[in-house]
Amino acid sequence: MRRFLICLSVLLTGAGALSAQDYMVPELEAHLRGDLMRAGGNLMPYTPGDMHDTPAPRGYKPFYISHYSRHGSRHTWGDSQFAGVIDVCRKADSLGILNEKGRKIWKEAELVREAWGGMDGRLAPRGVEEHADMARRMLKRFPAVFRGSPHIRAISSTVQRSIISMTGFCTAMSAERPGTRWHFDTGERFMKYIGDTGTVKPDMSEAKYKVKHRNWNFTIDTCYVLGRIFTDSLAAAALIPDVAKFNSWLYDTGTITRCWDIDDYILPEMPFELLYAYFSNEGHYTFAKYGNSEYSGPRIASATRIVDDIVAKADEAIAGGEYAADLRFGHDFPLQVLVSYLGVEGPGSRATFDEVDKYYWRSRDLCMGSNLQMIFYRNKKGHVLVKFLYQEQERRLCGLESVSGPYYDWDTVKANIEFSKR
Repeated sequence: MRRFLICLSVLLTGAGALSAQDYMVPELEAHLRGDLMRAGGNLMPYTPGDMHDTPAPRGYKPFYISHYSRHGSRHTWGDSQFAGVIDVCRKADSLGILNEKGRKIWKEAELVREAWGGMDGRLAPRGVEEHADMARRMLKRFPAVFRGSPHIRAISSTVQRSIISMTGFCTAMSAERPGTRWHFDTGERFMKYIGDTGTVKPDMSEAKYKVKHRNWNFTIDTCYVLGRIFTDSLAAAALIPDVAKFNSWLYDTGTITRCWDIDDYILPEMPFELLYAYFSNEGHYTFAKYGNSEYSGPRIASATRIVDDIVAKADEAIAGGEYAADLRFGHDFPLQVLVSYLGVEGPGSRATFDEVDKYYWRSRDLCMGSNLQMIFYRNKKGHVLVKFLYQEQERRLCGLESVSGPYYDWDTVKANIEFSKR
């Protein structure tokens, strides 16, 4: 009876609060219902966007690419969440109260833990292939940049998942361009701009208050899942010390499966309102800390290091340097800070706290393998334009006038960057 009352109290916690439908943003609701795996936010594997190319102004040809990419699909940290699901399912099965759906979930958790294998953040084979495919598309899309035997500089974070992502990308490119001359590096010095978001942290007290009172101020039946995977909900509740934690274990297990090409049976059995809340919660925190929000000024300022590296190497190439491309392989939050600093349309756009659910979706904007590509064009007079691609899609820069379509004058972009440093 005590377990029943606990479940009932959780169900009624939001009495007098918003209903789920009042709380949900229709655009985000449709996005998540279209594929429940998107509820995992930045655990979503990479899918390239529309790769339409607006014709460059007459006489301009691509000659150099500057790139930053998050590593590919990976695993999570620790196995307590998977172990928790496995333990509950095993005990329930011994009591004869685990149904067929529950057995599939048990097997799923076993496979997820096996893929983890004691290696936190382990890169998945899918993650390698995401970068290999990205390299092939880059070659096909901008062949003029890679003619002959190009020199390419590739620098990675010191973290293994980024190093292996770089390996996947560059190996695929070498297979298509065997004459490519590679210049690889990694080390702590590079981490100052590839893997860092600064030491000054934004004040998150107001954002945390808003998340707590907005994202959880409605009714969620956290005991819903018990009736979906067990034949006796009350007996199952007796096996679970904390129903809310059990839901989070299930969420953490289900949302990592696609990275490892494991079939998921968990997310369809969870209340959609809870999946929405998890997604919204993490999205608000990420955008408040690293996005173009009212709280993130100190974080965004840390991007000056990576921006300075981009500018210096681009100017080196423009002046006749040997490198046809500069490739950087890092992590999600430094990338988010970078696009926020530059004002890249979409993930780098300005948004208030209340607008985040409508405009910023980590499953789309900060998924595994997320990437920024800057494609440089030059005419016979030496004038340079640059086009920005995010997730391989053409993007505008917020508040900056272009020369034509998505093509920006490089000197104007640099002047805007210098202005942002003030």
